[in-house]
Amino acid sequence: MNIPYYLQDLPIGPEPGHKVGKVHTRGSLLEKNLLDRMAKRGTGISRQDMQATLALLTQEIADALADGWAINTPRANYVPSIKGVFNGNTDPFDPKRHHFRAAVSEGTIVKRRMRHAIGERISIPLPVPLLIQYTDHGSHTADSVLTPDNIGEINGQALKYDLANEEEGIFLVPESGGQATKVTSVSIHTEGRLMFMVPPSLTVGEYIIEVRRSYTKQTQTRIGTLHHTLTVG
Repeated sequence: MNIPYYLQDLPIGPEPGHKVGKVHTRGSLLEKNLLDRMAKRGTGISRQDMQATLALLTQEIADALADGWAINTPRANYVPSIKGVFNGNTDPFDPKRHHFRAAVSEGTIVKRRMRHAIGERISIPLPVPLLIQYTDHGSHTADSVLTPDNIGEINGQALKYDLANEEEGIFLVPESGGQATKVTSVSIHTEGRLMFMVPPSLTVGEYIIEVRRSYTKQTQTRIGTLHHTLTVG
């Protein structure tokens, strides 16, 4: 699979007409999605063992960074750094003004793979809601379960829509076909976050969650879709 990219005008360039490439990501993968991809390789290692190993590795990296070590791995390189300005040589560390963080760069395998990746040029994509993750507060899960009559939450980008427009909103579409159910009770309504009550009328089955939003004066509605099917059990 290739990396989709498009070209945009370069505001300041050596010559008129120069362009800059922008990658159009296919979406976001969580750790559980990476585990799914790993399991498909048929290594014979159980999913539980892979998950435990990843969790242990993550904790060890975090602990080592917090101890002041730099870490070099084939996937990524990590270096502890400090943010904030000190007011002279005698100014002590102040958690209100200073904090530590990890700087991350490509590891050797990732760098080599990306240098040999193949691109696929596409047209400039139209703006559309981007759904990154759905959190089901009724089951305390992400991107898997849909609990009727409980709180659901979508995180992403460009999520805010016109509440007064019947064509816009959050819609739950049965994967097997049929009429979509529109969410009517929304408590948080921002570009990056939607929190709402999952309709109690949903029946058992698989659902696709959509955010529909209009972008033009002609009310052209565009649809953003979560890249995971949700299950009502």
